Amino acid sequence: MTTDIWVFPLEPLDSRYTKQWYDEIPRLLEEKLNGTGSRSWSVAGKQQSKKTTAGAFLDFADTNYWKSTQIAHFVDELRKGNVADDAKLLITDFWNPGILQLAYMRDLLGKSWEIHSIAHAGAYDPSDILGIKMRKPWAWEAEKAFYYACDYVYFGTHFHADMFLKNLEIPEEHQSRAVVSGQPHGAIIDQMATINAQVKKHDIIWPHRYNEDKQPEIAEDLATEYDMVITQKLSLDKSEYYNKIAQSKIMFSCSLHENLGISIMEGVLLGTIPFVPDRCSYSEMYLQDFKYPSIWTENYENYIAFRPQLVERLNTLLAYPDSLADRMQMQREILVNNYLSADVMISKLTDSNL
Repeated sequence: MTTDIWVFPLEPLDSRYTKQWYDEIPRLLEEKLNGTGSRSWSVAGKQQSKKTTAGAFLDFADTNYWKSTQIAHFVDELRKGNVADDAKLLITDFWNPGILQLAYMRDLLGKSWEIHSIAHAGAYDPSDILGIKMRKPWAWEAEKAFYYACDYVYFGTHFHADMFLKNLEIPEEHQSRAVVSGQPHGAIIDQMATINAQVKKHDIIWPHRYNEDKQPEIAEDLATEYDMVITQKLSLDKSEYYNKIAQSKIMFSCSLHENLGISIMEGVLLGTIPFVPDRCSYSEMYLQDFKYPSIWTENYENYIAFRPQLVERLNTLLAYPDSLADRMQMQREILVNNYLSADVMISKLTDSNL
């Protein structure tokens, strides 16, 4: 049995992993489909900007232009007779109104398309920019509609999937659509392997955007005591950014919102010790050696109260980094096998048994 797969990629942005996904997901699919007679296509949109809205993952206007032109492109292919009645459609951003248009066509044209999508964040997450800025309840109801229009929605962590199902009050009988699968970041693993070992000349690096949910004020305060790199205060290209990570002994996070956390994983791949709060996706992803109690940085007031304990732990990590070499290797394997790989998603799309 052959399978036709149509991929609706996010717009490729140099500053985001969407550029890597643009090539990586089709490559993974072609590997699995090779010799089977099945095929995959990418549905490109039109891109007007390669910048992002301040503090955001994408440009909130241009991403809609891209997604709208993707639907137009797909309809053209449908009219040409190029889309099989039983095709599988992968939308790489769950927050894509085109999902409803695809479901509309599927149902009214009598197609049996399977709709798959990848969830990143949304209004269902009160600490995400969408959750903070989007008016309710329309955004929640839209997310429910996206979810029910899909056959499968992929989440990078159990934390993310559980939050989605709980906050949108998805009944248990419909929760099987939510699938935990990690994400397709093989390109990151390959790229990190090309970066030469660096002298660890910085104490700490803080890699996040200057958003409220990342609590930059905590990083600013710690920078008064340590040789600390705050990446958003520097104009770094990707190569310079990765070198700064590799040159740092510890990667610190105090984020209140994290459904996966690419930068911390990049740090581990480059041999930088992670030091993260025991909350959000970090709780399931990281070994206890690399976590501190969530209460220490749940807000700035707590940080001030628990600062002595936090500093003590940081000083211990800085003084004895080699003692964690075996745990770092174990942590790397956990991330590579469970969170930087989308084997479950690729399996469901290609009907292969991994």
